Amino acid sequence: MKTNIGLFLMLGVFCLVVAGIYAFLTMNWSAAGSGEQTGLEWVGFICLLLTAGLGFMLWFYLRLTAKHSEVMDSDNPEGEIEDMKGNYGDFAPWSWWPLGLGLSAAFAFFGIAIDWWVFFIACIPSLFFVTGWVMEFNRKRYAH
Repeated sequence: MKTNIGLFLMLGVFCLVVAGIYAFLTMNWSAAGSGEQTGLEWVGFICLLLTAGLGFMLWFYLRLTAKHSEVMDSDNPEGEIEDMKGNYGDFAPWSWWPLGLGLSAAFAFFGIAIDWWVFFIACIPSLFFVTGWVMEFNRKRYAH
């Protein structure tokens, strides 16, 4: 977790610095005396600031979480790979729900490009496949 904390801090600082450089370089300096608008390019500047904010939020959350949790095996410099063995969650290699969800999501994005009515039609199978994937381990022989 210490590595992730450092990476997100570096991401936030980097994006903040790049946002300042971007604002300086995209400023319309040649129009200063001609009466034209001399503002900066707002879309990229705001996106870089929001990305920096996201990096700082994740850094803060992980730092706060690391204080209240035990040391992870990956943070132990004397640790071995065997120390990290164990169950990491449920995985269903036989499941067809992700394939259906991926296809219906592709259809939905295709619908955004074509027309909104196609998108709304694609939302119906997407909801079906999301529900099926979430409820997969709650029915039949795979129920917990």
